[in-house]
This record gives sequence, C-alpha cells and structure tokens, in this order.
Amino acid sequence: MTGPATGPVRVKVAGDLFHGRIPDGARYVGRSAPGLRRSRWANPHRVGKPCAMCAVEHDPAGAVRAYAAGLTPDDVDQARAELAGVDLACWCKEGQPCHVDVLLEVANAVGDAAGRVAAPRGSTRVVGVL
Repeated sequence: MTGPATGPVRVKVAGDLFHGRIPDGARYVGRSAPGLRRSRWANPHRVGKPCAMCAVEHDPAGAVRAYAAGLTPDDVDQARAELAGVDLACWCKEGQPCHVDVLLEVANAVGDAAGRVAAPRGSTRVVGVL
C-alpha cells in the first residue's frame, strides 16, 4: 500500500485471470474474464494490437487517451452518479496508465462557480492489493 488514501483509489484485481477477486468495497470496471462480467466502464481500446474501435495499435497511455476522448457528456454524468466515492478495480499493473485513472477523475471531480472541474487530490493513486 502507498499510504493513507484521501479518496477513492484504483485497486488491482487480486488473483489470476481465472480466479480474479475484487477487493471488498471496490467496483470492477474491466473487461470480461472468467467469473467477472464485462463492466459498462471497460476500456474498449486494446493495447498491443490493432484496436477494433479505431484500428490504431495503442500503447497503454494511448489506450487511456482514446478512452478519455470517447467519453460523452452522458458518460460523465453516469460515472458521477454510479462511481463517485467508490474504489475502482482493474487488471492494470501498478504504475501503468489505466482508464480507471480517468474514471476516478471524472466521477470524483468537483466544480467551481464557473463550472470548471478539477479532480480531488489523491483520486488516482494506485493501491496494490494482494
């Protein structure tokens, strides 16, 4: 663990591809795997081979950028309604760019008087789960 959390964080699915376990209190937002249903929030942009969504071969950061660019205003509203205040789980390795960082920022953003949004401090910190 990297220290006390100041808000919702990204957590890694524990176990292996066939025995994935979601940490207590977290919500899974990844692709389908044995025992885990595909989340509506899964990133459809794949890494390392031509993407079925856009035909680009993404690196991890590129897949995250494509995910963020594809979010609609309705997606943002739904993420705030469904994911605010909740730890989010995925398979990405600690330190690797991940779409969960985008979801945490969007879901937990706070607005100012002018309607601008900013992510709360610590919203995208990664916590390893064993």
